[in-house]
Amino acid sequence: MTRQRIWITAAIFLAVIWSVVTIVMQQTDDLVSWPGKVLKLIDETPWLKGSVTSHDARQRYMIQVVTNYNRLDPSQRKALREDAQELMNKFFTSLTEEEQKEYVNRTVDPLLDTIDKGLKAMPLEERKKLIGPMRGDMKGQRGEPIKKESEPAADKDREFMESMIADDPIMFLREAPLKTKMDLAPMLEEMYTRVQGFRR
Repeated sequence: MTRQRIWITAAIFLAVIWSVVTIVMQQTDDLVSWPGKVLKLIDETPWLKGSVTSHDARQRYMIQVVTNYNRLDPSQRKALREDAQELMNKFFTSLTEEEQKEYVNRTVDPLLDTIDKGLKAMPLEERKKLIGPMRGDMKGQRGEPIKKESEPAADKDREFMESMIADDPIMFLREAPLKTKMDLAPMLEEMYTRVQGFRR
C-alpha cells in the first residue's frame, strides 16, 4: 500500500468517525446541558423580547429552561450565576407568581429533599458542622428590622423563627417565601454537593 493510499484511507476513516460523532451529538443535544446553553435559552426568552406568548407556550419554554438548568452540576450552576446573575434574575421576575412557584418547586425544592435525606443519614457531629453555617445564612434572610413600636410582637416572631430554624431548618425552608428560597439557592447547592460527597 502506497503512502498516498494510506493517507486517503485515514482521511476517509476520520470523516466517517466525525460523521458518527455529529449524528450522536445531534441526537443527544436535548439530553445534555451546559451553562452556555441555559444562558442562550434565557437570553432568547420570547416574552422578554416583547413577543406575545400564550400561557401554554410560556409553560413549555419555562420547563425547557428549568430542565436544562437542572442538568447542570453545582460548579456549572455557580459559573452561570457568576456570569449572568442579572439576566437570570430578569428571567425569574418576568414569570408570573404561579410560574415562579413552579420554577422554585422544580429547581430548589429537590435540593431540600436530597439535603434532608443526607442530613438524617449523617452522624450527629457531621450534621452539626453542616447545619451551623446554614442557620446563619437563613437568619440573614429574615428581612428588614422591625420598628421599635412593634418590638414585643417582633421579639415573639423572632424567637419563633429562630426556634424553627434551630429545630428543623429544612422544614423552615420548605415553608419559606419564594424569594428566600431563591436567595438561599447558592447555599443549598453547596450543601447539596457536600451531602452528596458524604453519602458516597
